[in-house]
Amino acid sequence: MKKRLKYSLIFIITLLIGFVIGFLTNGRLVNQRIVKMKDYFSETGFGREIKSVVRPTPEQEKLLMPAFRNFASSNHELMNNFHDDQKELFSRLKEDLDTILNEEQIKRLDEYWTKKKRRFNRNKFRKLRDNSGRNNRR
Repeated sequence: MKKRLKYSLIFIITLLIGFVIGFLTNGRLVNQRIVKMKDYFSETGFGREIKSVVRPTPEQEKLLMPAFRNFASSNHELMNNFHDDQKELFSRLKEDLDTILNEEQIKRLDEYWTKKKRRFNRNKFRKLRDNSGRNNRR
């Protein structure tokens, strides 16, 4: 009976360790995909991504860089317009909700949006800092 209990415990502990490792690995992989997606929409990330796929020759790279810069500025402008439109949409939503919600609910919603805005700005600053460091290394 003791052997059976011992083997059962070892099996359960091994299973739990496997779940923890799988959970942490999956979280890391998802985070890497999100960072890669965010980088793809940055001004420099798109060009880096396409260069890694195409692997241009040095001569081709000189010809591709102006096209990448042009696209990057257009893409950046498009994303800024998207964020402006989204801010306007949230502002209209808040106006509608202000007539429905009570003071406590409005306060909680304002705090929630303030925290999200702070987190977004902090991540945006971190991304800019990381990109500037990455560009300095090249």
